[in-house]
Amino acid sequence: MNNKPLILLTCGDPNGIGPEIALRILNLSHLKSIAEIHVIGPAGVFDYYSKKLCIKKPDNGKFLFLSGFERYKIKEGTEDKTAGRISGDAVRIAAELCMSGRYGAIVTLPISKKALNLGGYNYSGHTEMLQHITGARETAMIMTSGKLMISPLTVHIPIKEVPLKLNAKLIKNKIIIINNSLVSVFGIIKPAIALLALNPHAGDNGLTGIEDKTVISRAVRNLRNIGFNVSGPFPADGFFGSGAYRKYDITAGMYHDQALIPFKILSLKKGVNFTAGIPIIRTSPAHGTAFDIAGKGTADIGSSVEAIKLAVKLSVNSHK
Repeated sequence: MNNKPLILLTCGDPNGIGPEIALRILNLSHLKSIAEIHVIGPAGVFDYYSKKLCIKKPDNGKFLFLSGFERYKIKEGTEDKTAGRISGDAVRIAAELCMSGRYGAIVTLPISKKALNLGGYNYSGHTEMLQHITGARETAMIMTSGKLMISPLTVHIPIKEVPLKLNAKLIKNKIIIINNSLVSVFGIIKPAIALLALNPHAGDNGLTGIEDKTVISRAVRNLRNIGFNVSGPFPADGFFGSGAYRKYDITAGMYHDQALIPFKILSLKKGVNFTAGIPIIRTSPAHGTAFDIAGKGTADIGSSVEAIKLAVKLSVNSHK
């Protein structure tokens, strides 16, 4: 392999844009020069999209074919249990191969959470699935694009449950994982971490909520007391509106959309998701299955390309 990192790309949901992205990536010469990229999924899925979209399918040496799905018929833009089983099997096997040392990193293409569960995998997303497979005690989602990094401290839970889940222990554990990943994986010494407020105007002295004062502020003080460079909580609107996020290495939001909405706007379709806390390197594009454009040949591969570049960089760093 000429000492190039070996990266495994999962197919994602076969009824979404994942297989199209995988095929197009395998044909990019600038990625071939920095990594040996393999793709895992059923042979018939790649044959289907290669023929329909007129995308060259590389030789079979670039693929790990999943067996047992030879009769599966693609249903573009739909969620079904077999598609969910395929996407789940690809992630499970990819993670196991990475844990065994065969691959330096995995890059997961988008899955449908509904289809995943229909297919027998009882997880609310990639992060939770990889945490279980790898036996990690705690994980954190780090969204990154250049110097921009944002992390949601709670992820795939209903918004009404966020205040119930947030407590000093959760915040402390997540910030420690985030901090340690920035130091050990990304090479950032003494990361500056900003925490966003849960409520409008950081609670406005209790008028719009007490969690910012009773939970988040207390967690910030405790973390600072043990040596972490954390600040906040900051009202989210003004924090992003004023550009204050640029003063910090990473911004931690209290819930999914609070972190992901500004990230997806600011990352300009080149954002990458990195899973902190698991014993393998895993990245993914910062978008979903895009069922509405599946099979149309119009998928944007920018985020996936960046995910592979980051996986390569982190894989190389981990072996230095």
